[in-house]
Amino acid sequence: MSQSQLLGKSGDLKNAEGTRKRLKISVPHFDNTELIKQYDKTIIGRCMNPEAQDVKALIVMLPKIWKVEDRVAGTDLGLGKFQFDFVEEEDIETVLKSQPFHFDYWMVALARWQPKMPRDFPAAIPFWIKILGVPLEFWDAPTFQSIGDALGETVEVDLDYGRIKVIIDTRKELSFDTTVDFIGGEFHEGDEAFISLNYEKLFGFCETCLSLSHSVDYCPLTVKSPQKKKEVRELPISRQEDRARSYKGVVINGDGGQHGKGREYREYLGKGKGKMYEEHETKWVGYRSNRTSYRGDEDGSRFRSSRSDRSRGYTAEERTRPHQGGAAWIKPKSGGRRGGSGGGRDSTEGPG
Repeated sequence: MSQSQLLGKSGDLKNAEGTRKRLKISVPHFDNTELIKQYDKTIIGRCMNPEAQDVKALIVMLPKIWKVEDRVAGTDLGLGKFQFDFVEEEDIETVLKSQPFHFDYWMVALARWQPKMPRDFPAAIPFWIKILGVPLEFWDAPTFQSIGDALGETVEVDLDYGRIKVIIDTRKELSFDTTVDFIGGEFHEGDEAFISLNYEKLFGFCETCLSLSHSVDYCPLTVKSPQKKKEVRELPISRQEDRARSYKGVVINGDGGQHGKGREYREYLGKGKGKMYEEHETKWVGYRSNRTSYRGDEDGSRFRSSRSDRSRGYTAEERTRPHQGGAAWIKPKSGGRRGGSGGGRDSTEGPG
């Protein structure tokens, strides 16, 4: 494990390595009152997915988006955290009110600095959420307030557009749909309404567990073992090799309507420069060569009877050996004539 992988993770170890004795350091007491006052105009930020977000680029770009680049100073705090020191209080209020923000297609949490911050601070992001499916007879503030309180902390209700502003705890999974029971009011009759939740300005979340902190590729619910991942990567390579071999057979012999059976259509090579091959019409076609491509009556002869030959009644003995000119020809089963003499393609007659 590299040093970068150890940063921020040593406290999470549960095995024997995590229980080893660590160096403990004590800082003597000193007056930090003035130091704390310096952070009264500081915003602390945290990237929801630090592995996918560039904090250094974020520090440069966010002030430009806020249009306060000449009135703010940013610092990378490490572990996906950063801080911005503002000059004007008004700028801080404007930025916090304009949330939520995202960078590199993942969300960013912002909050005022405070002493004794938890490790995952800030962990809250305000979202405007549009509510879809509320019956008109219950379209009122209590209904939207109840929905917002179930999702987080309701800040504002907008009945004109049917939405609510809710502070969401990013450590919990998102909710995109739910059912609402209407207990009070007229015409309720104990009915349930299915509603959908549309988060405005939401970027980046796991489609499996609906977390804001990782993508589906790194979700603990879907991550496979390294061995399985390796097998998945190797499978397409073997398939590509099979396709390459099949493609080579098709180029040499033609498909012949037998896609995927390349082994039945093989290339037949002689010892000379001539090349012989088997066509799907079961004819032996030869080209002139200075050397014969037939090896006599040896058992290792390269001539093979095809499936079509057997169906037509041909036998291996009926294929006579080529003459010294080197051209291959087929002897008819009974009778027939030989065309030409040592040149061109021999004409043959089929069985009578």
